[in-house]
Amino acid sequence: MAADKGLLEFDGKTWNTYKGSEGFIRSLLVVNDSLLYTGSDLDFGVWTRNKYRAWEYTSLYPFRKNAGDINEEFWDIHRMQDDIVFVSSQNIYLYKNEKIIQIRPPNIPLAGSFSVADALYVAVEKKGLFTLNGTSLKQVFQYPDGRNFEISGIYKSSEGITIVTKNAGLYRYAAEALVSIDNPLSQNLKTAKVFSFEPLGPTHLAFGTVLKGLYITNLDGKIIHHINKYKGLPSNTVLCLHFSPAKKLWVGTDYGVSAFDLGNNLTYFYDYRGDFGTAHAALLKDNIFYLGTNQGLYRARWEALNNDSDFASFQLVPGTEGQVWTLEYIDDHLWIGHDRGLFTLRGNTLQSMGNQQGIWTIVPYKNYLLTGNYNGISIFKKENNVWNFFKKMELILGSCNQLIVEKENTLWVNIPNYGIIRATLDDNLYPTEREIMIENNFEGDNPYLIAQDGRILLVTDQVQYIFDERARKFIKTDIKIYYPAVQDLLSNVYQPLSLSSNYDFYPIYNGFALKHLQNSEEKDVQKHALIIRKIEAFNNEHKFLFHPDTTIPYRLNNLKIECIVPNRQDVLYQYKLNDGDEWSQWTTNNTFEFFGLSQGQYNLSVRAKIDEEIIADKIITFQIDTPWYYAWYAYLLYGVLTLGLLYLVRRWQKVSLLKQKKQLLKKEQHSLRRQAEKHRQEIMQMEQEQLKKEYEQLKWQLKNKTIELANKAKDNEDKNRLLLTLKSKLEDAQLNPAKAKIRWNEMQRLLDSYLDVEDKTFEIQMDELHQAFFKKLKERHPGLSNNDLRLCAYLKIGLSTKEIAEILNILPSSAFITRSRLRKKLNLAVDEDFHTFFNAL
Repeated sequence: MAADKGLLEFDGKTWNTYKGSEGFIRSLLVVNDSLLYTGSDLDFGVWTRNKYRAWEYTSLYPFRKNAGDINEEFWDIHRMQDDIVFVSSQNIYLYKNEKIIQIRPPNIPLAGSFSVADALYVAVEKKGLFTLNGTSLKQVFQYPDGRNFEISGIYKSSEGITIVTKNAGLYRYAAEALVSIDNPLSQNLKTAKVFSFEPLGPTHLAFGTVLKGLYITNLDGKIIHHINKYKGLPSNTVLCLHFSPAKKLWVGTDYGVSAFDLGNNLTYFYDYRGDFGTAHAALLKDNIFYLGTNQGLYRARWEALNNDSDFASFQLVPGTEGQVWTLEYIDDHLWIGHDRGLFTLRGNTLQSMGNQQGIWTIVPYKNYLLTGNYNGISIFKKENNVWNFFKKMELILGSCNQLIVEKENTLWVNIPNYGIIRATLDDNLYPTEREIMIENNFEGDNPYLIAQDGRILLVTDQVQYIFDERARKFIKTDIKIYYPAVQDLLSNVYQPLSLSSNYDFYPIYNGFALKHLQNSEEKDVQKHALIIRKIEAFNNEHKFLFHPDTTIPYRLNNLKIECIVPNRQDVLYQYKLNDGDEWSQWTTNNTFEFFGLSQGQYNLSVRAKIDEEIIADKIITFQIDTPWYYAWYAYLLYGVLTLGLLYLVRRWQKVSLLKQKKQLLKKEQHSLRRQAEKHRQEIMQMEQEQLKKEYEQLKWQLKNKTIELANKAKDNEDKNRLLLTLKSKLEDAQLNPAKAKIRWNEMQRLLDSYLDVEDKTFEIQMDELHQAFFKKLKERHPGLSNNDLRLCAYLKIGLSTKEIAEILNILPSSAFITRSRLRKKLNLAVDEDFHTFFNAL
């Protein structure tokens, strides 16, 4: 596309800009996908694609470097067989056999040039029309005298050649005569001011005007389409036209570029003027087109929808203002499902059918009509040839926006945000059986029911299901519901409708669309080509372009590959990276990214699909280079490094071994010192404990000996006292014989009393040895007597009952009784041992 910023290229998704000549590009001739020519200010040249599929420019203008006072703008380029012709207002340049031939016309300025069949016509201002004959110009006719005759285009018909003028309409030149054509098209073009012209194949023509937009006609002058601002054209001033082999008409206006897909069987009706709003329902009956929109019910003659008028003419049916949801023709009445309720229209008579609010859908059922409402289902019954409200269906509530009757008595109900209900109706239209399928159980959003070939399908925006009669549930299916690629199509319950055997209706935002159902014989099969737009390798820091059959550095092993079927919107793409891989899922995304590719050869297969037709695979071969660390010199370096590393490791091991030996020796010495010190301390501790033990033992022995000596000394004293007393008594008896008998009796009593005195030595020793033991016993059992304490001491040292009895000079039975009393005082059980108890204190 020629532009002031350079060459613009559009593939249907992406615009790319290429800079060539310095001036504005004025003209463009596309030879094929890899070759084109442009004309600009003081320059013209050729563009070719490089290996990266980018355009590169080469100038062919011979005076580019030494233009001097030359001032040429090249507005036209033509292809005449194998030659290329560049036309400015002053000269004609013929590019033939890679050489430039300059043709100087005898009259200037040139007002335009036109290629028709194999002839090139040149309009010379105020002189007439000429044809290029070899390297010279030959006049065809002179302009009519006194007329402002500016030629905008020329086409050939069976009657001669037709001249399209800017201000004077159409002329026909035949038999060396120039005759004005008087028909409605010519009259319209006079007032519209034709600025551009383009043949649309062999049967149709396109006229771009200054004031009235675009006209498309057949060769007989019948207007097929009249497209202006009311029908979506950005501006009524059409500056240039181009018809591509893909049957797209490109229109350049002062507001930008537009494209019309003339090969598409879809026609869009947008409400640019606010005439009817967004359509939701339609019906075609008796050549009247009824349109239900968010503004009300409109109607128009079917022929009035032809695109030859300035705008579509719709008339609002009075009384239907508001949202219309559905239209049905039943029992010779047009039934209208409206936000305000149910209406019928017969002729011009509109009748309300009750006060049921919000009618989504209308379905005939036996002798009844069922309507899905904002809340529940209403039943209408015909009695005495009059339809009336009968009742509300029980057990089914909610916004029932879709009803489908299956078989004789099965009703399907779609309730948004709730789910699907399959109900079996009895003769009284009571749902005797209900199967509820919650909406959350389905993948995707906007579930919609479809009755197809005796089966019930459920379609979401992601998955398609079919109802399994045996399993009594919906299961996923591969059955495809094909919808054409309609722009701005409404979602959810706003589904396509069949108007007739030739047309389908599609609700779209701010309008509607009609699809012409072509027969297989009518379809014009187009050949589509899948092309590779770009191969880009990248990492986190850099990105570079590559071409097929190239080797890509391993550091750039992330690839983004862009392919496209040019100027098609309804294309699906898929790929597989190698022959053994599986194909990816079909997607509308035409860019594939691969991350972290390993080294090796790759054969990427890419293919596209349009309307279930698969376009032949495109294979892209490339190779990811071996990373440097896998190269031969890398392995050599690895070997050298390995040997060096082994040497260093060996060296390090020797040094480490010596170091470890020194450390171990030091550790051993330190350990021996610690053990010796520990042993010395243990011996000292044992010696101290032994000395302490011996000290305690000696102390105890000393104490015992002291007690023993004290006792002996007392005994000796008592004996001496006794002996002195006996001696005194004996002397007295000797001196007084009369008292001798008395004295002998007294000595006898003294001896008896001495012999009867108890030896308390043992008891005293026991008391001295067990003072600490007695102290603990008294703290715990303060009620114990001294005898009890002494008995406890006997038991503690392990004396038996017999031995205790002998010491206490009592019977063994008495000793046993004494033990029993002591057990009670100490609160000991019968099975508890005295010896164990006392030694635990």
